Amino acid sequence: MSEERVTLEAYTKTVDTWKNTNEDERGVDVGQIRAQLNLTVAERVRQMVHSANVFMTVQENARRFREAQTQ
Repeated sequence: MSEERVTLEAYTKTVDTWKNTNEDERGVDVGQIRAQLNLTVAERVRQMVHSANVFMTVQENARRFREAQTQ
């Protein structure tokens, strides 16, 4: 296998012949990036605070579940 074939771009071109327009050659969802760039700074901050709060709730629920399993 040549070195050219092991790069991500070469891998993507070989495997993903249908080419998803929301992903770049590395598989990054550029649609999410575009959506973030269309927000104002205040909107972006609100969205990130909401995401962080959801994540902390998930962590807390997982912690409670683990504790309940060990009792």
